[in-house]
Amino acid sequence: MEQRMKTIYLPETHILSQQLTPFTVLGSLSKMLATIATQPLIISKVALQSKPPPVRQGKPFESFVEVLQFILKRDGFFGLYKGVAPQLLKGFLVQGLLMMTKERVELLFVLLFRSLRKVRQEQVDKLARAAAERIDAAKARA
Repeated sequence: MEQRMKTIYLPETHILSQQLTPFTVLGSLSKMLATIATQPLIISKVALQSKPPPVRQGKPFESFVEVLQFILKRDGFFGLYKGVAPQLLKGFLVQGLLMMTKERVELLFVLLFRSLRKVRQEQVDKLARAAAERIDAAKARA
């Protein structure tokens, strides 16, 4: 299993090569879809927390539904997605880097535990050989 992971994740050229993997791409795409789904709610939340637009003569919004209705009437459907392009780009980059980092850290832990297991096995083998030599020496004396 570990060897298979090593061949999948680590090309021959560099142990921590930063290549795009399916996990990175899928993580980034899922973040983008989540951003698209929640953008109208984010726009509504900002409108609820902000000073009312001049068109409303200082009357604040009282609910998400009221904000959504106002935006749909004033700006249409695409008004709900103002500013979504920078958020999509940011989400793609951040989530991609996060997934790449997670994969690399996970792989490093696998390699670390593998090397620790190898060192431990070498210590056990060394102790077993020393014990066998002492037993042989004791038998020879007897």
